[in-house]
Amino acid sequence: MNHPLIQQDNLNVYIELNQKYGYGFQARLVLDGIVDSVIDVNPFTLDEVLSGATYAVEEINRETGNNYDPHNCIKIAGTSIEANKGSDFTTARVARDIRQGKGELVSPIRTDDGDEIVLTGRGVILVSYFAWMDDNMPNARRVLTRYCEYLASHGYGAGAKEIMAELDRKNKDSGADWIKTSYDQYITDDVDVIQYVMQDTGRR
Repeated sequence: MNHPLIQQDNLNVYIELNQKYGYGFQARLVLDGIVDSVIDVNPFTLDEVLSGATYAVEEINRETGNNYDPHNCIKIAGTSIEANKGSDFTTARVARDIRQGKGELVSPIRTDDGDEIVLTGRGVILVSYFAWMDDNMPNARRVLTRYCEYLASHGYGAGAKEIMAELDRKNKDSGADWIKTSYDQYITDDVDVIQYVMQDTGRR
């Protein structure tokens, strides 16, 4: 159930191989066709660079008064996933998803080189879950909390705190399976759930 790509013409954030270090990830922010900045101070993991890119988009929104959707701005270079697939758990999962063509985590974007991908709605939730379980990233926890709120308001049959407690009781593999199952059962609009869970995730 892949969401349609909503083109953001004025701002694009490209997740790429970190050019300074030759491994890890960097984020290149392109505003109105001009490179605004490159976030490359560390060879970031995929979790870290996605969190940083989201924060950067939210900062641009605050500074310019725009309302760019971080998820729709962010595109990932497939070559960067391949280059880093052995470096961290989340990247390995994404690489496997690409290789197997399951579409659970990412969807391809048609470009001149055919190399870019975006996270699916399910992928946003799962990548956030891996980031929380592996690295205790607060932004990832906020995404999961909002996902539980969304489930609570869309027929899950329990409150958000109860749903979150249910997820917290699971180990990583069973939690990932629970997310896949709950997503299939209760989510009918990828764009709506992405916009909901990504609200305010740029805060620190």
